[in-house]
Amino acid sequence: MFEYDGKVKKIVDGDTIDAYIDLGFNVHVDKRIRFMGIDTPESRTRDLTEKRYGLGAKHRLIEILEENDNIFVLKSHGTGKFGRVLGELFHHHESEISINEMLIDEGHAVAYFGGSKQEVKDALMEARKLSKEYVEKHIEPLD
Repeated sequence: MFEYDGKVKKIVDGDTIDAYIDLGFNVHVDKRIRFMGIDTPESRTRDLTEKRYGLGAKHRLIEILEENDNIFVLKSHGTGKFGRVLGELFHHHESEISINEMLIDEGHAVAYFGGSKQEVKDALMEARKLSKEYVEKHIEPLD
C-alpha cells in the first residue's frame, strides 16, 4: 500500500473521483480513483429513488472534499479490473479521518468487498435510513 497527496479534478459519483496524484519529485498523474471497500447508490440509473440517493452521496462527497480545499491523502491498493486506482481517501489536514468510513457512517455508502448485487442492494436499502434526512434536505425529488 502506498500513500499519496491528491487533488480533486472531478467527482464522478459517490464512490469515484478523477484526481491529480502527486507521486513525488514533481511528478503528477491524472487518475480515476474508485473508493475501496465501499459502494454507493448509482446516480446514473432509471430507478429514480436510487438515483436520488446516489446524487445525495455525490453531494455529500463534494461537501467533504470542499471542506479540505479538494485536497486529500490517498492510500492506494493498486488498480481494479477496470483500470481505476483502488484506494481509501483521508482528510488532508487530519489524515486519520477516512472519507470512505465517513460515507458509510452517514448512510451514503455500505461496506463492500464483493458479494451479490442483491446483497449490496439490500444493504443500501438499509443504509438509506441513515441518509434519508440529508437526501431529503439537499436533493430535490426526481419524479
